[in-house]
Amino acid sequence: MSENTPLLKDQHNGSKGKNDKTESWKDLKGSFMPLFASFYISIVAGFNDGSLGAIIPRVKEYYNISNGAISLLFLCSALGFFSSASANGTLVHRFGQFRVLVSGSCVVLIAYMVIMSGVSFPLMGVCMVFVGAGMAVLDAGMNVFTANLPFATLLLNILHALYGFGAMLAPLVATFLLERDISWRGIYVFLSVVCFINVISIIISFWNVDTQVPEEERLDDADHQKLTKAAIFHPMTLIGAVYILVYVGFEVTFGGWGYTFLTEGVHGDHIVMEKVVSCYWMGLAAGPILLGYFVSRFGEKLMVTLFTLVVIFGMVVLIVSRDIVLDSAAFIMIGFLMGPFFPTMLALASQMLPRSYHETSIGFMSALGSGGAALFPFITGQIAGIFGIYTMPTVCLVLVTIMLILWAFVPSNKPFFGACK
Repeated sequence: MSENTPLLKDQHNGSKGKNDKTESWKDLKGSFMPLFASFYISIVAGFNDGSLGAIIPRVKEYYNISNGAISLLFLCSALGFFSSASANGTLVHRFGQFRVLVSGSCVVLIAYMVIMSGVSFPLMGVCMVFVGAGMAVLDAGMNVFTANLPFATLLLNILHALYGFGAMLAPLVATFLLERDISWRGIYVFLSVVCFINVISIIISFWNVDTQVPEEERLDDADHQKLTKAAIFHPMTLIGAVYILVYVGFEVTFGGWGYTFLTEGVHGDHIVMEKVVSCYWMGLAAGPILLGYFVSRFGEKLMVTLFTLVVIFGMVVLIVSRDIVLDSAAFIMIGFLMGPFFPTMLALASQMLPRSYHETSIGFMSALGSGGAALFPFITGQIAGIFGIYTMPTVCLVLVTIMLILWAFVPSNKPFFGACK
């Protein structure tokens, strides 16, 4: 069975056919290796998003720059993300998923190796553009593949949990370096090794996987352009893309600038606060698994709405409180509650969109969403550079409020309170 075997079933019937078919673990036969490779890509993505925020103080000291200047690295990464988001569907159509995944992983590896050599700050910014571009196609590829497998909701929850696991380990690696007075460049040595393994994993897992659409279902360039336009401008795609853009932006802004807020703003101990940030990412990893039952039992729309309201309460606590213990508890709780948001959105998209839209729509949503991981930390850094790091929770409160509004417009095939009956 090839990678595309489960992806192409019921293609002409859209998502309805997929939902009507009784899913079996046997349907995953032949897809385990690329699935595990996708899981590892998610861990690498977590390492990438969780690493820069953990070493911001060291990088600022090394280059003698401000919060506003360091945030330019996030902007450079965003440029790469958004460039890949707009081109992902075309790249996969022309070169195939295998070549795109291998190329993306190699680009990220080379960029990490250049950064770890301690290059000038402008050159580091250029490298971050390539890191963003490479990570965007990797993120899109793993989400498109996983969203179209049997038990997609469960597998997407695991996928995003592993992202949180990788992001959780990044601050721990940074703490290890900090305690031993090792340069911040050490974490990019670590990331280079992790990414090298990723390249090998993708090549081995996807080498014999047929990622080409069957000849009778293949579209010429003109038809593909029409399909791409229809998929991207589908209401589910547009709402989902903006939601994920803001969500990932919040997630990484909070985890990235959170360490600086807790140490410079609330004056917490540097080593202890690194561990608090790691617990935030740990909560993000545990949330999809531990809260996934309640989401499926009581309905996606209802439970994500309730979780979002509690997150807003936690943000208010961070804004008004300067107690390090209370702030740390709220910080970790927010990560735990945010866990199910991303996989739930992709699961809903895979249900509501026609199957022929999945590659473009879910890929676009994932890649564009990854851009939020760079864009909003940049904006937050600029605001913090002018008004101080105390503004970080306020910026995040605005983001999560936007998410709540967008969530109200996300379509679902289940009534809001229907699952509670």
